Amino acid sequence: MIKPFLFSLAIFSAIGVSAKAQDPASAVGFWVTQNKDGVVQIAPCDSGLCGYLIGLRPGQPPQDYPKDVHNPDAARRGDSLCGMMLMGSLKPVDGQPSKWEDGWVYDPQSGSTYSVAIALDGADKLKLRGYLGVSLFGRTETWTREGENKNRCILPDKSG
Repeated sequence: MIKPFLFSLAIFSAIGVSAKAQDPASAVGFWVTQNKDGVVQIAPCDSGLCGYLIGLRPGQPPQDYPKDVHNPDAARRGDSLCGMMLMGSLKPVDGQPSKWEDGWVYDPQSGSTYSVAIALDGADKLKLRGYLGVSLFGRTETWTREGENKNRCILPDKSG
């Protein structure tokens, strides 16, 4: 009688561990931007969650990678957008495991930095809200989780 009970307990414990490994929902991963011209990798960093531009339009040769021409720091205007940190300092919202806030996001098309909050909308959609001051006055984009690692930029070798 005890052995079947222990066997059942072991099975349910294993199922619980397996389910726990998949939870909670996470923004960590690869996300295709709303206009489909970039892939951003969101990953844990020292300040919370950070996002790096790691993919550009498919088929774009490395010599044609866009530069950060609108950066307010003139010394950085020649930097490639490929590999650039575009967001950071995102912190989880207490009691809401699919939301992060109090971060920043850099828009390379304008050279401006905004406050940002992100929230999962299901497992494969991410709502990114960039704003100045109050989130009421901002813009929301919907990013889609990348299914395959097929759109990566490769930085040219600078050693030679």
